[in-house]
Amino acid sequence: KAKRQRTGKGHAMTVRRSDDNSYTLGTGLSATGSGVLIKGGEYCFFASGTAGGSTISLQALSPDGTSWADVQVFSASAVKSSTLPFVQTQVDLPAGQVRVACTGGSPASIAAYLVGLG
Repeated sequence: KAKRQRTGKGHAMTVRRSDDNSYTLGTGLSATGSGVLIKGGEYCFFASGTAGGSTISLQALSPDGTSWADVQVFSASAVKSSTLPFVQTQVDLPAGQVRVACTGGSPASIAAYLVGLG
């Protein structure tokens, strides 16, 4: 959650959660990866490998603990691609679990990472 903090001149600036960790979401994948717990903050998502007609996407686990959904970065713009290598910047995420999903096609040797910009 963003907080407002006063600066010396009476101006307020937004203080955001930050994370400078790098998370491996999977290597050598040919199917959807397992969930990985992250701290939350702003990230870059990287994916490489052979898409093989598959769509590779970043997903987050819903607070209900059972439903996974594609992460959206802008209005109706999901973090996914069928062309690799792929990178998406400015991915804001809450603390929780994320995973890389491989949908359709025949993906091979998929590697995916989430890198914190803290």
